[in-house]
Amino acid sequence: MSTRIATVFPILAALLLGTGASSAEDVGDAQQGKLVYQRFCISCHGEKGNGQGEFADWITPKPRDYRQGTFKWRSTPSGSLPTDADLERVLINGLYGTYMPSWNAIGHHQRLNVIAYIKTFAPRFAAEKPQAPISIPPEPRYTSESVARGAAAYKKFNCAQCHGDSAQGDGPSAHELKDDWGNQIVPYDLTQGHVKCGNGGSDIYRVFIAGLSGTPMPSFADSVSPAEAWDLVHFIQSLSPGYEKNLTGAVVPAGEGSP
Repeated sequence: MSTRIATVFPILAALLLGTGASSAEDVGDAQQGKLVYQRFCISCHGEKGNGQGEFADWITPKPRDYRQGTFKWRSTPSGSLPTDADLERVLINGLYGTYMPSWNAIGHHQRLNVIAYIKTFAPRFAAEKPQAPISIPPEPRYTSESVARGAAAYKKFNCAQCHGDSAQGDGPSAHELKDDWGNQIVPYDLTQGHVKCGNGGSDIYRVFIAGLSGTPMPSFADSVSPAEAWDLVHFIQSLSPGYEKNLTGAVVPAGEGSP
């Protein structure tokens, strides 16, 4: 009996390890991913990955057209392809305020498979590699001073032109904006309490540096300093109802405890 246990244990251990988190080098199976796509994605993103599924006419914002390899939510610089990890993050979290739900329930391997299939729609993935993810410096403390500096940066970089003086997505240019496919696109209401890309400071910081490909939201990598970017992050977070109260009960004074 002990010999059988000694023989079987390594096999069981290998099987159990195989069900755990996979390495960053994991690559999905596009043929298997096609089945996942046909079941869960085709009604919005379309048979050809062109964002023209049967429900697309009823959805705002429009489903992503995959054929150009243009994706908003990336850790990579402006103009770069996303990494597989970027695409999986969207599948896990969904996109708040849109019809894109979380697909966490289908599991890691199925997500990798459908990502592999989605990449077949865009020739760029066969010809290019994603650039290295942008570097995000450590976040400084959230303070009343950083929020005030962020409000000044909001004016300096003319964010109100699109997002509005009250940051509710109602700036002078708000009704004129279109995405790369000619669809009308509305600047995000930053007072909603949630941000599509994620509510963490690094999530918001990344948008300033990477931009949102396919939209009028540019990259500020060449114009904003890391300190200004973090101040902008804190200003945007301060617009979320109850954010400061949830942290400490009040705005954190300069030099005191971090959230």
